[in-house]
Amino acid sequence: MIAQLISFPISVILFIWMLRIKKDDPFPKGSVVKMLITGALCTFAATIVTVLFGLLVILLRIGPASITEILSNPQGEEAADMITRIQSLSGTPTLFHAFVSAFLTAALVEEVLKYLAVRLCLRKPGMVKTRMDAVVCAAIVGVAFQVIEDFTYAGDIGTALLRAVTPFHFVFGVIMGYYFGKYLTTGRKSDRVKALLIPILIHGLYDFSIQCLKVNDYYIVFTLIMLVLMLALTVYMIVKIRKWSREGTLAESIVNL
Repeated sequence: MIAQLISFPISVILFIWMLRIKKDDPFPKGSVVKMLITGALCTFAATIVTVLFGLLVILLRIGPASITEILSNPQGEEAADMITRIQSLSGTPTLFHAFVSAFLTAALVEEVLKYLAVRLCLRKPGMVKTRMDAVVCAAIVGVAFQVIEDFTYAGDIGTALLRAVTPFHFVFGVIMGYYFGKYLTTGRKSDRVKALLIPILIHGLYDFSIQCLKVNDYYIVFTLIMLVLMLALTVYMIVKIRKWSREGTLAESIVNL
């Protein structure tokens, strides 16, 4: 709970900052609420997809017949043996498990869902007029996602506190909005691909460094390097947003919406 109490004010500050950037031409209140709701719903959707993916893996590994046996006679000895077998499937964590967990069940699922949420929020005609608007929209979606994820995240206190002071979903949102806004002004499909691919790669690589610690403590150096790089990226993106806002760098009109 301490970590959540730290993370929530940080998310609120970032949210208010994004709205202040739009103070001269604010989003409609209904659109802002839509960004928050879709960002929050992405968290629950990501959880559901991850659980379904895990169940699918189990089903493929033990077979549908075993699942049927467990459901038909959950108190039987065969069901108990199968449950024990399911519990042992995870086994000793490996780098492959770390990669799948980081890039597929976390980065890919979460960033695709947030990308779809941003697309949905940008569909309303006239709401988004410049590239900076796209950045602000995606950042708000990321902040909403982060708030819900932080409150539902279960882990050790150290990891929870680390998540509290590292608003990485906000950063991923800024990157996504930057490239998607670029696509909307240029029409280049490569920018649309970057809007999704770059957040997935950065997100996956950072999560992979965390997952590697479950494989072996020797990966602590890799994890610390990635943490420092992510913190540096966070500071860099905040500085860039201030510069973009102050100088009107991303004021190009969107023509491809």
